[in-house]
Amino acid sequence: MTARSPRRVVAVRVHEQDDLARACAMALELLPGLLPSTLPAQVVIKPNLCDITAWETGVTTDPRWLGVLARLLRSIRPDVKIYAVEADAISAYKTYRSCDETFERLGFVAAAQEAGINLVNLSRSDTLEVSLAGIPMAVRIPQLFLEEMYFISIANLKLHPYTRITGILKNSLGLITDADRSEFHPHLSVLLSRLHQLFPPDLCIIDGRIGLEGRGPILGRPVRMNTILFGADALDVDETACRLMAIRPGKVAHLRQTAKDLGRDFGEFEVVGDLQPRTFVFDDPEGHSAIAIKFAYRRWLHHLDLFCNRWTGRAIRLRYDPLSFKKSIMAKLAGGQRGL
Repeated sequence: MTARSPRRVVAVRVHEQDDLARACAMALELLPGLLPSTLPAQVVIKPNLCDITAWETGVTTDPRWLGVLARLLRSIRPDVKIYAVEADAISAYKTYRSCDETFERLGFVAAAQEAGINLVNLSRSDTLEVSLAGIPMAVRIPQLFLEEMYFISIANLKLHPYTRITGILKNSLGLITDADRSEFHPHLSVLLSRLHQLFPPDLCIIDGRIGLEGRGPILGRPVRMNTILFGADALDVDETACRLMAIRPGKVAHLRQTAKDLGRDFGEFEVVGDLQPRTFVFDDPEGHSAIAIKFAYRRWLHHLDLFCNRWTGRAIRLRYDPLSFKKSIMAKLAGGQRGL
């Protein structure tokens, strides 16, 4: 039996004059197996377009990634169909933001046309409603992701008031097609882990040429880090991003949840290349604890509501149909089931 190759994350140091194609070439030199030798008929790219803010601020994805990746992918399979996807959203200012407007104003329409890539607004695509363990409400996902594909996720190096960091795992929240995702916020850790189980990226890129400290993920101060992370495992790449920002991965709840669900520990991979950490400063270091408490309180209220509804239903059944109620109790007790 041959030993499995260790998982690796590539850290590429770039300078202002270096382009993205050169960064990809350097990553492939350090890790030749980063890209596959064959591709399926379609590739999906998920950028981070959380607001209509230029990529130079460290908030959003540089549209030039589309052309660079298209050339790399077509060198493997010339006829591959490539899609760049994003969904509508309610912005940090509680206003509706159309994904189509975001594509246009951030230069993705022009970049996609030049690269021969199709832009897809997931909120206007065919969807499927699914139930995920640990998430009390239904989740609407795009049917596109049920097809065979090669999936590329491009994230930014940023802080976040809810999750401490953004990254590859957090980027998957944009796959939910509902514009208003606020009801999912108290359940983010479990939700991001479940989405990763459904849609694990094949190629993960965190563009850390410019990071964002402060409050995040939109408000903050740009920080020039001159680093791009590449890898095939979302958790490993996000953990490396934590190291780059001098944040303990164990302090990031959705990373802990994902590692637990995968049955893994932190640090089970190798970083190759040049990783030069810098401490990212939170404007409100106590804010994460306060938000975690608020979300825990909301989860408790939800469980209390379910508990009350369940027992109210039982009381009504006992009042109006006691014989049937007692039979159902006996049947469940005989079967060793909990709950009535």
